[in-house]
Amino acid sequence: MPAIGIDLGGTDIKGAVISDEGRILHQDLVSTQPESGADGVADRIVGLVGSLCDTHGVTLDSTSGVGVGVPGVTRKDGTVVIAPNLDWHHVPFRQMLQDRLTGSAVELDNDANVAALAEAKAGVGAGCDSLAFLTLGTGIGGGIVVDGRVHHGASYSAGEIGHMVVIPDGPFCGCGKSGCLEAISATKGMISHAEKLIDDGLVTSLKKEDLTPKSICDAAAEGDEIGEATVDHVARHIGIAVANLINILSPEVIAIGGGISAAGSLMLDPIAASAETNTLEGMFEHTRIELARLGNDAGSIGAAYLVMS
Repeated sequence: MPAIGIDLGGTDIKGAVISDEGRILHQDLVSTQPESGADGVADRIVGLVGSLCDTHGVTLDSTSGVGVGVPGVTRKDGTVVIAPNLDWHHVPFRQMLQDRLTGSAVELDNDANVAALAEAKAGVGAGCDSLAFLTLGTGIGGGIVVDGRVHHGASYSAGEIGHMVVIPDGPFCGCGKSGCLEAISATKGMISHAEKLIDDGLVTSLKKEDLTPKSICDAAAEGDEIGEATVDHVARHIGIAVANLINILSPEVIAIGGGISAAGSLMLDPIAASAETNTLEGMFEHTRIELARLGNDAGSIGAAYLVMS
């Protein structure tokens, strides 16, 4: 039977009716209005669920339930420990939704975890048993699927791939540590590296005031020295993290998503080359490294899988 997947963001709440095969049957969105607080957001989700069911012609009790992906740290009991974009701290959000959706199964997880689940079930993994997902953008998020289920670990916070240390005593990260992958290969680190090379006097068409991941990747594609060097630097360290994932988990698939991944093979090829160099012999060839396929739909699709058996 179908399920309802909710992708909760700081600006919009995206919802969809999802088939057993992971297809979107109907989707819609409403504004989040985080200023209304957790109760207000819960009410808006309930309203969106009702609208989705009505429009698609199903009743909530004829679905597998409602799954929700949340942009924050979550716990097994459905508490949102912190969600900065919503200004939430220790909010028992699953219970709040369960109280409003009496009789329906309700599950909740971190948004990167549900995106990983979507890619494993209906995306680039297409039914694989194990997958690691990296989303490259302003930060670097991640999720791990083992035996078809999200791996949460003892802390329920497993999958923080962006905070894998790849350069001991390297650049300072927003998490308070140094040398994290996120500090080196996310947007800020990528721009900082290009700025340093510009300051070093390398010939380039890039201007410091116009630097973005896209402008850097576009320059690299045209053979610009700083563009190429920056992409190589970023990709090499992502590849080290990918190699560590392969050495530890040996997943069937590693999916690369997020805004920076829009560079396609320009970024993916050097990531794979670095991963192969840094992976134990005999392991690399058993893992596919590919671009994620579901894009902005991964959140709602993966959320729905939280309540599918």
